Amino acid sequence: MGSLLHPVGPEQARVYWYRRALVLLVALALVAALLWWLWPKTPGPVSAVPPASGSTPPASDTPAPAPSGSGSPATSTPAVPASSPPTSTAPAAPQACDPGSVQLSVAGFEKVKVSGKQVFALAVANSGKSSCILDLTAKNYSLTVTSGSDRIWTTDHCAKWVPAKKLTLKPETAYEFEISWPLQRSKKDCKLTKDQLKAGTYVAKATFAGKTAKHVMRLVT
Repeated sequence: MGSLLHPVGPEQARVYWYRRALVLLVALALVAALLWWLWPKTPGPVSAVPPASGSTPPASDTPAPAPSGSGSPATSTPAVPASSPPTSTAPAAPQACDPGSVQLSVAGFEKVKVSGKQVFALAVANSGKSSCILDLTAKNYSLTVTSGSDRIWTTDHCAKWVPAKKLTLKPETAYEFEISWPLQRSKKDCKLTKDQLKAGTYVAKATFAGKTAKHVMRLVT
C-alpha cells in the first residue's frame, strides 16, 4: 500500500504519477467505449417511402365514389357536346320576279309623220333587293296602240312581235328591247291593213305582271 501511494524507483515520483494517470485514462476510455457499444440504441424517425408501381395504395378516410352500375349511382358532370363546324349554306336560287318589284317603261318619238314608222324603246326593270327570273313572252306581255276607244294596233295579234326572253335580272337592272310599229292597223295572224292613219293623238300602252306604262304621241302629216 505504501508503494502505491509513494512510488519507489529511480525516476522522480511525478513521473510515476503521470504514468498511472495515463493508464487510468486509457482504462476509463475503454470502459466508456464498451458501454456505448453495448447500450441499446433508440430507433430514428422512419421516413415515408412512396409505394412501388402496381402496389395497392393506402386506405383513405374519404370514401371513394361508387363505380358505375352499383347500387348508388355516382354523380357525374354532364358531357358538353362538341360544337360542330359551321355549315356553309348555298345562296337561294333566284325566283320569278315579284310583280310588286317590276317596273315598266315605254319611250318613243313624240311626233311621227303618218307616212313614217314609230320605234318604241321598252324596258322591264327589277326594283327589288334580290335577283329574280324574268320570263317575258307574248302571252304575259303586250303593247297596244289606241286612239281614244279605238284599238289601232296590238302585239296580241302576233306573238312574234314580242321579243320573248328569259333571264335573271339583278337588283336595279332592266331588260331593254324594241318593238316597231309601222303606223298601220293590225289584224289577227300578224296581218296589217293598208288603211292610212289620220293625224292625231295616239297612246301606246305596255302591260306586264299587272303593271302598265304609257307613251303619248302625235301623228302628223
